[in-house]
Amino acid sequence: MDNPKISVLIPLYNRKHYIAQCVDSALNQTFKKSYEIIIRDNCSNDGGFEFVAKKYAKQISKGKIRLYKNEENIGEFGSTHQMFKDSAGKYVIILHADDMYIPQSLESLYMTAEKFNADVVHSIQFLNSPKDGVINDDTKFQLMRPEQEFVDKATVMPNDPAWRFQEMINASGFYGDTQYSFFRRDFILSNDLLFDAFGSGSKSRKTFLLPWLMLAKVYVKTPVVHYIRRDAPDSYSNSKKLNLKNVEDFIDQMMESTRYLEQQVIPNIKFLNDNKELVRYHINAKTFNVMGNFLIRMRNFYKDGVTPELNRIVENTFKKYFGEDAYYPAFLFHWMHSVPYYNPNIERLVAPQKSEMA
Repeated sequence: MDNPKISVLIPLYNRKHYIAQCVDSALNQTFKKSYEIIIRDNCSNDGGFEFVAKKYAKQISKGKIRLYKNEENIGEFGSTHQMFKDSAGKYVIILHADDMYIPQSLESLYMTAEKFNADVVHSIQFLNSPKDGVINDDTKFQLMRPEQEFVDKATVMPNDPAWRFQEMINASGFYGDTQYSFFRRDFILSNDLLFDAFGSGSKSRKTFLLPWLMLAKVYVKTPVVHYIRRDAPDSYSNSKKLNLKNVEDFIDQMMESTRYLEQQVIPNIKFLNDNKELVRYHINAKTFNVMGNFLIRMRNFYKDGVTPELNRIVENTFKKYFGEDAYYPAFLFHWMHSVPYYNPNIERLVAPQKSEMA
């Protein structure tokens, strides 16, 4: 397809049972200009790639849909990184394979971006499906507005770096998941704002939000809803599984994000570099808090309090990274994650008995 105005990026992994609704919602848009849909399968084992290839063969042959398959599993963020490179649109937007658009989504976002010559258009609210994840003509959605600061029309946000940074660290001020934002592709590529910052280890999530938030010359917020999030019981965000790998992944992501922040973000943005000690503190605190709320509230990891088993998992994992001086970070880990589920047996939370740790 020549010179599409928008590239819709859909990373696919084991979502065969949802992908048709997702793709159909992207195809059935009121947007009259040219746009492309890029689907990259990350080694699904449910037949999703073959299903898409067959069902949308006509659109693929015409170039409306471009379908790719990774040779190995490189993670959602690695796939998305590659799709940014695959894309040709003036603007790019991410659509999760189990989610959907309303029919006016692309038209509204494009018109807003063009009106303000925006690098980023960010939607402050979205629709959420019922907990069973079923979406049909009769589905009643819940309007979700994670950001407390409401705008009643498309509004250009201040470009003052101190304000932008405060926007990032304010827990109630910004909901930065990338699928709720519409990006100018040249802005992303010219600033190297892709997901795998190091070119390797792309199965881990990297700090993507802060650089674009600080570097976007024109950052617009809109109250117009364009996204339908499927609250599917089998989604990654609703997984309640807890094991050592979860904890290690958490630390790996934190350490990799911190390296990226200190090596590639802070030195290249004057405000961050001038305030690097404060920035480093706030970003780490923000990341721990957000990820902690995600793990605890969404997955109910701590519904039974801090158990001896959990103590062993966390402290042994911290020792792997910090040596025998792991007690302090492990304590902070427990303390922060236990606050939402206050345990009246507080003395066991703070100072578990030796018999419990054996």
